[in-house]
Amino acid sequence: MKKYIFSVVFLSTALLTSCSLDETPQSKFKESEAFANSTLTYVNSVAKVYSEIGDGIYGGTDAIHCLQEFTSDEAILPGRQGDWVDGGKWQNFFLHNFASSVDTYNNNWKNIYKIIGQCNGSIDQLTPLLTDHPDYKAYVSELRALRAIYYYYAMDLFGQVPVVTSSTQSIKDVKQSNRSEVFDFVVKELTEVLPELAPDQSQKTGKYYGRITQPIAYMCLAKCALNAPVYKTDATAIDSYKAFVGDDKSKACKASETLGANVTAMGKNIMMTVDGTSRNCWETVKYCVDKIAGLGYSLSPNYADNFVTQNQNSNENIFVRPNDDKTYKITDYNLIRSVHYNHASAAGFNGWNGACGTVQAMKVMGYKESDEDPRLRLNYWVEQEYTQQTGKIVDDGVGGPLTYKPLAVKVDFDNNADKHDVKCAGARFKKYEYDPTAAAQGQYNNDLVIWRYGDAVLMKAEAEYRLGNTAAALTLVNQIRSRAHATARTSLTLNDILNERMIELAWEGVRRQDQIRFCTFTQPTTDRYPNVWHNASAGDYNDDTQGYTCVYPIPYEVLNLNRNLHQNPGYTK
Repeated sequence: MKKYIFSVVFLSTALLTSCSLDETPQSKFKESEAFANSTLTYVNSVAKVYSEIGDGIYGGTDAIHCLQEFTSDEAILPGRQGDWVDGGKWQNFFLHNFASSVDTYNNNWKNIYKIIGQCNGSIDQLTPLLTDHPDYKAYVSELRALRAIYYYYAMDLFGQVPVVTSSTQSIKDVKQSNRSEVFDFVVKELTEVLPELAPDQSQKTGKYYGRITQPIAYMCLAKCALNAPVYKTDATAIDSYKAFVGDDKSKACKASETLGANVTAMGKNIMMTVDGTSRNCWETVKYCVDKIAGLGYSLSPNYADNFVTQNQNSNENIFVRPNDDKTYKITDYNLIRSVHYNHASAAGFNGWNGACGTVQAMKVMGYKESDEDPRLRLNYWVEQEYTQQTGKIVDDGVGGPLTYKPLAVKVDFDNNADKHDVKCAGARFKKYEYDPTAAAQGQYNNDLVIWRYGDAVLMKAEAEYRLGNTAAALTLVNQIRSRAHATARTSLTLNDILNERMIELAWEGVRRQDQIRFCTFTQPTTDRYPNVWHNASAGDYNDDTQGYTCVYPIPYEVLNLNRNLHQNPGYTK
């Protein structure tokens, strides 16, 4: 039987029912032609997988980013009297009513396993060629690293997931792995392939632009280490994550030093071996961050430079998705989904008047207080500041001037709400520079930042703090604050570190992970609490005292298609 390029077995919903997909005549090339030389081999094994990533991590309407932000205390998609209700979907995310039938979970599962499946297919095609072409081992290692990163996301979102490493594995052999087993697999894969990965900076144009290189692998290992206490917990019962349930019911949603000490102790007992040396997870974070710095990464002098048009020259951005309006064309819906339609129209694009920052986020950032952080207005449009972009004041849609009201946002607005508040409540997404010359909506020539060195510095600061090195942690936090021209801190708590991460990393898709690790994800906030007003199509705030919402439900469609899989505890099928 002849083998053909692109005859890939997907571990998506399709794999859960079948072992292969039908080949199309256009996709059939003899393997001997597809792998005739090194360039063709790369194009037909590695590049073709990258081409399928698209906006699945960041920017898409149902990207991984959505599940990291809209369930956290940082971002919200409020109901605006009929707008953005969508059957209660967005309000249920924010209120932690996670139902396995919601399409967002299924779409993320499919997108993640599509890439995993394509990596498996390419690895299986390359492996028999290694005897005659040992140089292809680097391609296999790159694919294994990419696959490991997608398993990292699967583990982070869904906990117990199948680990499949072959495109020929039968459906009857596809079993669920415990979360700790997936964690071990991710770490093993990344550490094994590290020597084969290029030490180059992937965010810069050139041979390795947009590819998985050593710095990205070290960053993923650091992320694994930072969250190891969570990831090494197996969901065997509804209260398996009870250690991460917060005890602050005041709506202040502060991190507890006592609960944090428990997480710290857990991390000290989790050992990881990277580059041949075993360290506890906090020491591993420090080691990986130092390796990233040694590979040439540093803080950009100007915070906003990481998000400008043509940001591929940043020495801070580590893992990006190349994006422009000519070649890569990944649509970033965050700006479109957030800003008021008249603001967007005046600036030259479409706006959907939806997503915004929470009141909680505004309080953490010190909105209109004497200590307002300079990064607030770099990350959010507030009040009439949009006039610097549009050059004029525009109408709010109900007969008055548009003025964003960051403290007026609510989960949902009832029929008695002020009409201006309904349209204008909430600070809006601003982070990326808007390019008015872009040829297509959402493709604004900013590479989309997944991980950057500013995050790594704060990760190291947290590790130092948990290891008892408070002075070293404070120095690192103040490096971040100094770059942003924020007032230096004179002391430090766990809650300060959590707040600093919200300020520095606003809209960057890490907030849910941070909250779980700091034991605040299940706590009520200024914006959400039992009996908060919400649309009738959504449920009341889920005051989870067991911790089961620290992972999402396995999608209903996936469970129906593969009876080998079972639901995470706490969720009904």
